[in-house]
Amino acid sequence: MNIFNHLRRVFLWVVACGLAGFTAPLSAGLNEERAAFQRVYQSVQDGREADAASLEALNNYPLVAYLDYLDLRERLPLASPAEISAFVQAYPVSFMTDDVRRRYLRQLAKDEDWDAYVQFDDSSLSTQEFRCQRLVARGTLQSPSAVMNEGLLLWDEGVSWPVTCQPLEAWLMNSKAMSVERTWWRIERLMEKNLSTEAGRLAANLGAESQAQVTRWQAARKNPASFLAQNKAARGEVVVHLMLADSAKRLASDDVDQAYAAWSELAAREQMNPKVRGEAEGGIALAAARQHRPEASDWFEAAPSVGFDADMRAWRVRAALRQQNWARVLKAIEAMPLDEQDDEEWRYWRARALEQQGQGELAEQIWQDVARDVTYYGLLSADRAGVNYRLAYVDLPDDEQVQAVASRPAVLRAREFYSQGLINEARKEWIVALRDMDLPSQRAAAHLAARWGWMDRAAITMGKARNAGLDDLEVRFPLPWRDNVERFAREESIESGWMFGIMRRESVFMPDIGSSAGAQGLMQLMPGTAKDVARKLAMPAPKKADLHDPETNMRLG
Repeated sequence: MNIFNHLRRVFLWVVACGLAGFTAPLSAGLNEERAAFQRVYQSVQDGREADAASLEALNNYPLVAYLDYLDLRERLPLASPAEISAFVQAYPVSFMTDDVRRRYLRQLAKDEDWDAYVQFDDSSLSTQEFRCQRLVARGTLQSPSAVMNEGLLLWDEGVSWPVTCQPLEAWLMNSKAMSVERTWWRIERLMEKNLSTEAGRLAANLGAESQAQVTRWQAARKNPASFLAQNKAARGEVVVHLMLADSAKRLASDDVDQAYAAWSELAAREQMNPKVRGEAEGGIALAAARQHRPEASDWFEAAPSVGFDADMRAWRVRAALRQQNWARVLKAIEAMPLDEQDDEEWRYWRARALEQQGQGELAEQIWQDVARDVTYYGLLSADRAGVNYRLAYVDLPDDEQVQAVASRPAVLRAREFYSQGLINEARKEWIVALRDMDLPSQRAAAHLAARWGWMDRAAITMGKARNAGLDDLEVRFPLPWRDNVERFAREESIESGWMFGIMRRESVFMPDIGSSAGAQGLMQLMPGTAKDVARKLAMPAPKKADLHDPETNMRLG
């Protein structure tokens, strides 16, 4: 018997009975169901048929949905719309449904079946890919003019579009609202993201000369120092100014002093758009600030802030803080967009700057407001304002609340993924499960995860709930692997709290996590550094898997 044929029959029977997504209360046979799932899942992985007894044991097990999903994903191009609809309706709240929907919509867009696309589309899919395909569908079924304004907003975000969005691109390029400047704005954003092929294709719409400029820009990005040296006189060419600004930022990441000298010489001769100047000079100052260079604050102040991005604005404040220049701190924060100013970090530091400027009463008002939240800056603000921490004795979620959360199908699946060691799937299902929960339910979910020993989800979820009491702190700031932490802390003569703090901040206690920079595990160790430390400790050179072992990671960390 083919395993997927059997699973399809099970799935369709469940749908027909209206029971999909429902899971009975935990039975004494849960361990047997888990063991049966392991056998069936291993058969799927090995390409073998599973035994009939194991298959029959899974009829009421939460992760039968996962087997349905693997089956449907494998044969999606041949699946009928009715079958896909049945899956979506059976498991409405699941990362698996989100993934099936995304895959199917991509297929429909590729086939230009826009009528079907509209039927399966969902507004929760908010990436550029699906937003632009949504506009292509509407523009095709109605008229291009109906989506022009929304299309221009997407265009200006400067994010790559899939080939299925080229109709929208063509409509925009042919519209009266499109200008050469607006096109080059998008080209610049694409080049910053290393999307040179798409940028070149877009430039081709402007003519051979523009396409040649993008080719020149590609060469500049490979060797920014050489490009800056060879183009000391741009003669007012706006596009060349963009290339020079980009080259200066890229060079600064390797050699701040060389970038600063080259740009200063160039800027003294060239009349440039303030935004372009701000991008370059802000980028150089950002690189200096990240190296804690004392001149970084002066460089930020000399640059036109109109060209700063969010990173530059944040590091402008930090550079001023390192210099204890409170007037600059206040000026930098008040130059941020309002949504950035509203972040508790900048509200706290704005109050500090105001206090130093003699406006203590206003500073105290801000601190009292920030102190309402049980967060790092909330606690600092409470200290500054001289008020008690807002750690109320909030009643713990009662069993009825916790059980209501525990019985949600997506939560049950997340628990079973976790129990089966399918950690990535567990985290994805948990995230989706939280989407439609109110704050009290999220708090109950955090306590539930803590009961399971799933400390990273417990800590992260409690942080989102933001209505914590004293009894919630153990969930939000847990102390896992305490014996090992205290042992290693004693050996290295450091505070165990320091180790817990590093793990909480760097990995939120996820032993298997890896960063985009390559850092691994609980204490986010770089593999090269870990090997050097292991050598000094006469330990074997650790592999990536070793750095995901909590004890090894803590020992080296």
